[in-house]
Amino acid sequence: MKPRYSIKLYRLDNESDILIPLLPAKVKAGGYGSFESPALDFPEDTIDLVKLLIKDKDTTFFAKVSGPSLEGIGIFDGNILIVQKGLFPRENDIVVVYYGGEFFVKRYKPKYHENTLKMKTIKLQSENPAYNDMDITEDTDFELWGVATWNLNNLRNR
Repeated sequence: MKPRYSIKLYRLDNESDILIPLLPAKVKAGGYGSFESPALDFPEDTIDLVKLLIKDKDTTFFAKVSGPSLEGIGIFDGNILIVQKGLFPRENDIVVVYYGGEFFVKRYKPKYHENTLKMKTIKLQSENPAYNDMDITEDTDFELWGVATWNLNNLRNR
């Protein structure tokens, strides 16, 4: 039997803004072009990370991912997710659910009755073929806890 993986939730407790210098040029992930001006070594704009990442401090939590079931979409063991409660999930959102006494994070795949907006079932999909999906029906005791809005992935440790 495969081990069960879940997540741990943390709450934002710092009310101060976090201003970080923002590079005024776009960073290219493909293609080639001319070099940017050397003056860009001294960025003048800033970005407020709290305002960018958190829309409502009272309903936002941080969740530490445990396990590899979402590796296929770049969510790795040890990543930190920013999760907002109260958002209605859209198809393919990454959601946090409370199921069987534990928190889990999966891809949200609702199925509707034909020609209606009435939900039939929900598939909570893993993105790693080694892990099973979770099928949710009307009889399943679970809580859709929140929607992951950001994934903080430490690139240096990989």
